[in-house]
Amino acid sequence: MSAVSKRRFLASLSTATIATAVGVGSRIGRAERGQTWDLIVVGGGNAGLPAAIFAAARGAKVAIVEAAGVLGGTLHLSSGQMSAAGTRLQRDRGIDDTPQSHFDDVMRISKNTVNAEILRITTSAAAPAFDWLLDCGFKPIETHPITGTTHEPYSRARYVWARDGGRAILDVLNAQLAPHVASGRITVLTNHSAVELVQRRSGAISGLVVVTPEGRQIVLHAQHIALTSGGYTANPQMFLKYEGVKTHSRATYPFSQGIGIELSVAAGGFIRGGENHTPLFGAILADDQSPTAIRAMARHFPPERAPWEILVDARGKRFLREDVPSHDAYEQALAALPNERCWFVYDDAIRKAAPTLVRGGFAGPFTAEDVHRAFADREYGFHRADDLGGLARAAGIDPPGLIATVADYNRGREQGSDSLGRQHMPLPIGSGPFYAVEISSWNLLSYAGVAVDTRLRVIRKDGSLIPNLYAAGELLGMGTIMGKGLPGGMAVMPALSLGRLLGKELIDFA
Repeated sequence: MSAVSKRRFLASLSTATIATAVGVGSRIGRAERGQTWDLIVVGGGNAGLPAAIFAAARGAKVAIVEAAGVLGGTLHLSSGQMSAAGTRLQRDRGIDDTPQSHFDDVMRISKNTVNAEILRITTSAAAPAFDWLLDCGFKPIETHPITGTTHEPYSRARYVWARDGGRAILDVLNAQLAPHVASGRITVLTNHSAVELVQRRSGAISGLVVVTPEGRQIVLHAQHIALTSGGYTANPQMFLKYEGVKTHSRATYPFSQGIGIELSVAAGGFIRGGENHTPLFGAILADDQSPTAIRAMARHFPPERAPWEILVDARGKRFLREDVPSHDAYEQALAALPNERCWFVYDDAIRKAAPTLVRGGFAGPFTAEDVHRAFADREYGFHRADDLGGLARAAGIDPPGLIATVADYNRGREQGSDSLGRQHMPLPIGSGPFYAVEISSWNLLSYAGVAVDTRLRVIRKDGSLIPNLYAAGELLGMGTIMGKGLPGGMAVMPALSLGRLLGKELIDFA
C-alpha cells in the first residue's frame, strides 16, 4: 500500500463515522445478552480470522468481536511479508529448506533471544499455513521466494509476499470467511469493544463483556476465548510501560491499543518480551510532540545509498560505523541511545555532491525543494548554521563534542584510517554552512506480549493455566516471536499460522 493510501485509510479509521463492513458480502451479526458460542475470537485480523475459519470448519459456533468497523486489522496497512520453510512454492523452485533451518536462522538473527518453544511451533506451522494460502488463490510475486531485502538475510530463499501486500492475504481470508458467515456458523461483530473477561471463581474464563455500537454493555458467553487483538503500538502509555521507551511516531493501526494485554493481565496472565524492544531507524518527525506524525524518512541503508554524512548522538559523538551494511546494526545502535534520537551532520559541499538523504514517508513525497525550504525556515528536525558550534546549539548537540568529532573524522579520512573503520568517506566535513537532520526511532510492532504455553493457552507467572483462554498473533509479542531483531516475515506469518493452528487443532471443542 502506498504512503498516500495508508494515510487515507488511517484517516478513515480515525473518524467517528466508521463505515461498517465485513468485506465478505455477508450479513453482520448482532450480539444479544445471554448468547453462547463455542469460541469467541477477540480481534478480526491476521490471527483471528484463520482461527475463526478453521474452528467453524470443525463445526464450532464462532463469534468474532472486532473494535474497528472493518475486519483485517493491520493487514490493511501491512506489506504482508511472510517466511515459511518447506513450502510447495520452494519445492517448485528447487529450493531445499526445512523448519529446522528456519528455526536456526531466526535464532541467529535474533541473537538467541527468541522464545525457543514458541519459535519451534511457529516455524513448524508456517509451511502448511502458507500452502493453504496458495491453495486458496494467493499469488506471490513471480521472483519469490528470496533470502531477504535490507534486514539480515536468511540462509535460504523463504521470504515471500504479494504485489498487493497484506490486502492480498486479507482477500483470501475474506473469501474463506464468507461461507461460514453466510451459514451463520460465524457471527461477525464489528464496532464491538471488548472490555472485560468473565471469570469463574475457579479462574476459568466463561465469557466476555463487550460494548455494542449503541453503547450497551452486554455479556457474551463462550466455551473458549481466543485473544488475537494485536499489539499496543497506538497506545503510548502502554508502549512506555512495557518497552521502557517512548514511541515517537504515529505510523500504525489506530486500533492497536493493547486491549488483549489488559484482558490477559486482569485474568491473571503476565507479560514478557519487552526487553527485546527493537526500534526502526530513520524517521524525521513533524514536531516534538511524541507521538507525532512521520514527516519524512532518511535514506540510511548503505547498500542502497552509501553514507556521505556522519551520525552523532546528543554528546556529538559518533556511535556507529555509518557504512555498515546492516539495518540491524543501525537499529541496535539507535536503541542504545538516550531517547532513541541522533543526527546526520554534513556540510554544504556534501549537500551539493551527495545523493538525496531525505525522502518521503507516510505523509507523502518530500522533494529536494521541501528539504531546502525546511532548512531555510528552520523547520523541526532541520538545522543549519555557518559554524559547527552554532549548528550544535541549534540542534541540541554538545558543541565541543561535535567539533571534536568532526575534526577526528576529517583527520581519519586524510590518513585513510577512520576510528570506527569506515571505508566510504568521499568528502570531508569542511566548511560551512553546516547541516544537521534529526533522526528518531519509529515503531510498527509491539515487543512485549501475553505469555502462553506450547498450546497457546494463556498462563500465569507460575506456569499454571487460565482455563479456556488462548492467545495468538502480535499479542504474543514480537520479543517472544522475533527476539531482539527483525527476522524477515516473522510478524505476519506467525500470526496467520498460529491462528490457523489454534482453530484447526489446539482448541478442544469436545
